[in-house]
Amino acid sequence: MSDVSEWRADGLLGGIVRLNLAVTQVLEGITGANGITLADYLVLGVVRGAPGQRSAPTAICEILGRTTGGMSLTLDRLTAAGWVRRSPDPDDRRRVVVELTPAGTELATRVNAQLHDWEASLELASNPTDVLAVIDELTDTVHHRVRS
Repeated sequence: MSDVSEWRADGLLGGIVRLNLAVTQVLEGITGANGITLADYLVLGVVRGAPGQRSAPTAICEILGRTTGGMSLTLDRLTAAGWVRRSPDPDDRRRVVVELTPAGTELATRVNAQLHDWEASLELASNPTDVLAVIDELTDTVHHRVRS
């Protein structure tokens, strides 16, 4: 939609929904080309960004807003593919720790690089730092509203 008046008729949330759909399409295209779903890549990304590339399943659920049951199925898939491994937490043997395998690290790093390459190819009329500041402000505002 190039007409600003049409965008405004849809409202801010309508614009965000359209952006979300467009970005999701790009993300799914890049992850799919690498043989992984977007949802599975997000789990790899969370673990990759965790200290020592290790995380508890409950922490991954909290970050991604997923259920523990759904996360168990995801981790089963990622384990079967050889991208993560589960092991007992050395500090509390009742807990499980998820860590990336070398293959998982390579995949997550490769997909992340492709996402950044795609992002760098965008030709924005505005300064990317300014756009990011607006996105961050909007995200914080929505999170605050949801929590209150």
